[in-house]
Amino acid sequence: MDLGKEIRYIDFHTHHNRGTRDTVAVVNLMAGDDITHVPGSNNLFSAGIHPWNLTVDNAAQLKAGLILTLAHPHVVIIGEAGFDHLRGPSIEVQREAFRFQAELAEEMKKPVVVHCVRYWDELIKAQENIKPSVPWIIHGFRGKSDLAASLAGKGFWFSLGLRGINIQTITAINRERMLLETDDAMIPVSDVYRLFAGIMKCDDEKASDMIRSNFNSLFNVIS
Repeated sequence: MDLGKEIRYIDFHTHHNRGTRDTVAVVNLMAGDDITHVPGSNNLFSAGIHPWNLTVDNAAQLKAGLILTLAHPHVVIIGEAGFDHLRGPSIEVQREAFRFQAELAEEMKKPVVVHCVRYWDELIKAQENIKPSVPWIIHGFRGKSDLAASLAGKGFWFSLGLRGINIQTITAINRERMLLETDDAMIPVSDVYRLFAGIMKCDDEKASDMIRSNFNSLFNVIS
């Protein structure tokens, strides 16, 4: 993927926004969802089995649905996939669903967007077992800087929203593996960029160039 200078903003993970002339939006879908409109060139999609939607009874159906959704050429990322200690089925069911998606990502050469709540040990264990060749991006990270540094040291990427952008986190992680998002917030992605640029003490153009370069390299590193 090679987005040019005409793209000012990239909303890496959103449930509400859509792409515009100067903005690429990666709209999140659930396994089995249809893309009911013909997307413009600035609309991309992710699709996955979110632990909140997963049960013992629907796991097989969601897996089959995900394969169908991923067949659309504008679905370029797998996920949200992950682990949630507060909401979701047993950890055994979550592990199996995550591994299924991670293995699909390896086969299809697509990055994985990760949802993780208080199950960091499970995520790290999965990474050690699977040894992914594609990037795993932790979306909506709001943890402490020492956790961010530890995860960054293991090669994880990060997608930050308004509540995750702070100098401690930005200092702890690799700036070449950083993206920005709105998630489920009803805000323009430009607000996220504005906060990011202010904390980085850089102008809007430099912030835009950095995130666009990172987004391009997210796909270019996949062989």
